[in-house]
Amino acid sequence: SVPAGTQLALPLEPHAGPELRALSAWERMLADYGSTGVTLREHPLGLMRPGLPGDLRTSTELERHPHGRRVRVAGLVVARQRPATAKGITFMLLEDEHGTINLIVPPPVHDRCRLAVRAEPLVLGTGRLERREGTVNVLVDELVRLERPDLPRAQIRHIEPRRAWSNESQEEADLRAVAPAVHSFGRRGA
Repeated sequence: SVPAGTQLALPLEPHAGPELRALSAWERMLADYGSTGVTLREHPLGLMRPGLPGDLRTSTELERHPHGRRVRVAGLVVARQRPATAKGITFMLLEDEHGTINLIVPPPVHDRCRLAVRAEPLVLGTGRLERREGTVNVLVDELVRLERPDLPRAQIRHIEPRRAWSNESQEEADLRAVAPAVHSFGRRGA
């Protein structure tokens, strides 16, 4: 006899999920960043490195380079800081697959490379290696968006606006059903 109020288990077979192809290392990394903001697997730079220029130095290689040598480095921007007390100098912290790299961006370079300094998540910097009191920095004179020329470019397709309501296609109806809400700005009632 079963006590009153007890829920009995139903003899259901667990549903087998659909067969999905395995994600590539790049797709796993993107899924990790997209869902949690971090990844414990492959670092983006480790995955990109085979297609990048051979003269790019890693964070561990910088430890062996002498003071004053010209270097090129690349990484994922972890932090940007432009304190008011630093006379316009911007400090950037990059992360590669081995560790971190400190970049010092003087005001003229900041002004010339403003978009890369302020907005790019992956950058390539060229400059002079500096060693001071146990700290390794790269004083950059050039900073650009990090790109792999061997990869295909993203295809951007422009969707033409619909000409008439009566000619709405199924694709347009599908898009309308899932389109995000519109944010309206300006005065109410105007």
